[in-house]
Amino acid sequence: MKRYLILSLLVIAAITRPAKAQDPHFSQIQYNPLYLNPAFAGVTEYGKANRLAGIYRDQWRTLPVPYSTTNASFDRLLKKFPKGWLIGGGVSFLYDRAGDGHLSIFNPNLTMNFGKYFNKEKQLLTLGITAGVTIKSLDYLGLQFDNQYNGSSFDPNLPTGEAFSNNNISYPNFTLGLNFRTKIKEKSTLDIGASTSNLHQPNQNFLYYTSSKLPSRHTAYAKAKVGIKDNWNIQPGVFFENQKKANQVLINAIAEVRFSEKKNFGLGFGAGYRAIGNDAAIAYLSFLYKTLRVGAAYDFNVSSFRKATKAQGAFELALNYEFGSVKKEKPCPKCPTYVPSSIETIVRVKYQDSANNLVDTIITNFIPADTVPHQYTDSIELILKPVVMKTVNNIDQTITKTTEKIMSMLPIELYFDNDIPKERKDGDIADYTSLYTTYKTRIKEFTSKSKDGSSSVSQFFADIDKSYSRVDDITKELSNLVDSGYVVTLEFRGYASPLASAEYNQKLSERRITSIIKFFGNRLGEKFKILAGSALAVPFGKTMAPKDISDNRQDLAHSVYSVGASRQRKVEVVGIKIEKK
Repeated sequence: MKRYLILSLLVIAAITRPAKAQDPHFSQIQYNPLYLNPAFAGVTEYGKANRLAGIYRDQWRTLPVPYSTTNASFDRLLKKFPKGWLIGGGVSFLYDRAGDGHLSIFNPNLTMNFGKYFNKEKQLLTLGITAGVTIKSLDYLGLQFDNQYNGSSFDPNLPTGEAFSNNNISYPNFTLGLNFRTKIKEKSTLDIGASTSNLHQPNQNFLYYTSSKLPSRHTAYAKAKVGIKDNWNIQPGVFFENQKKANQVLINAIAEVRFSEKKNFGLGFGAGYRAIGNDAAIAYLSFLYKTLRVGAAYDFNVSSFRKATKAQGAFELALNYEFGSVKKEKPCPKCPTYVPSSIETIVRVKYQDSANNLVDTIITNFIPADTVPHQYTDSIELILKPVVMKTVNNIDQTITKTTEKIMSMLPIELYFDNDIPKERKDGDIADYTSLYTTYKTRIKEFTSKSKDGSSSVSQFFADIDKSYSRVDDITKELSNLVDSGYVVTLEFRGYASPLASAEYNQKLSERRITSIIKFFGNRLGEKFKILAGSALAVPFGKTMAPKDISDNRQDLAHSVYSVGASRQRKVEVVGIKIEKK
């Protein structure tokens, strides 16, 4: 009689596991990260700190033994260290139920992942491990045995004639995985990896006197996300699975497109194919909202098994959601604050002492700008943040209102077009007035090519006009002060967006300052000689540009036409010092 019980269990396993494999497989495996490879724990698609993922698969409803599987996971980036190391972690579970005997599998897991960034975070190598326990249950009352056959029909009230040893078993399981991610250009990535599950091949038999080892499952894959346009990407992938004599190859490609001005909403669609055994053709459809993806897939059975399934296959529903910002690394308190060596003699920390005197402190720790670690940029911005000098010495009360009015106007930001002014062979630099006039004519071009939206671009060009008009007011007041016998010191600071080398942007900032000095000279005439003789001119180049401003020449929408990049191309009138002769 035992042989019939064993045969029944084998039939259940054969029917409820496609392609002879023992472990479940999914058509949307790329959206089920921890099941695909524990080396994905904490490595998210959109760069968020946390990720929720879930997938439900319902298969072969036309058969007497339907098959359904649920897998869910949560993972997060636990820690990112200064030298490129990271630790990720996650929890997951798998629940599976099938067969007349209601064979169920419950598998809770804990995952840890360790990784290292290389080449300025363009490559990432991670090693993950999952440890868990598998609990299997079987309802023997749902099975049929030969002793329950009365000669003409099946009678469930007859005894089975079997002595069941166990209907619940549990065993530990372990998965080890390795993944390598590399960035291809700005918006494209490639993942290549492999993992092995059931490392120790546990015994999964319900009968104590026999052994049935669960074979190790080996997975290898290559998947990519290729940015076609700013709102388009294609995600091709090849996934190979081997479990003893069972092999499975899944080939798919999914395209995603984002709609609306902010690209919050989008759709994904694609197709796939299980190549070995001509198993199934797959259709994909997904809905996107910000970092949320809800996807559906349907397997069309095209193998010889389609007669039993009536050509029906499997349905999958998958969900992915990322949330939470990654905490920025805190600068080491013992580490120096770095600034470019090219401006060593002119970069100062400015503050006023109790006697209202201007104090300059020279910064003495320097390295080239392009080698400044990202974790120190906040420190640079903190120290070099523009500070309006409101130093007034020996001012007559009669013109106090004039000086207060000038102070209230600062700082003034005068914006420049990209890579303007150009370097000329004769060394002459155009007056800002002509550069401003030409820049204003390009508002339509910036509106059409920027991804920030017409309202944001219009607001930026309105700010250009506002700053330009304020110069008229301040030059009138400065002229009055000079006529009254005062020495006025102005401070100019020039900036550039990150598009170009640090050296080039340094020189570009100097040309912009020269243009503004010429601009003030043309407005003040001979009086400006007094001002220019003691003017401070500090070119910062791109050193002060935020990290999120693009420097990609192939992505002009963000590196040239974005409002963020445009606001970095400027000269600031940030300081004024007024003294009686």
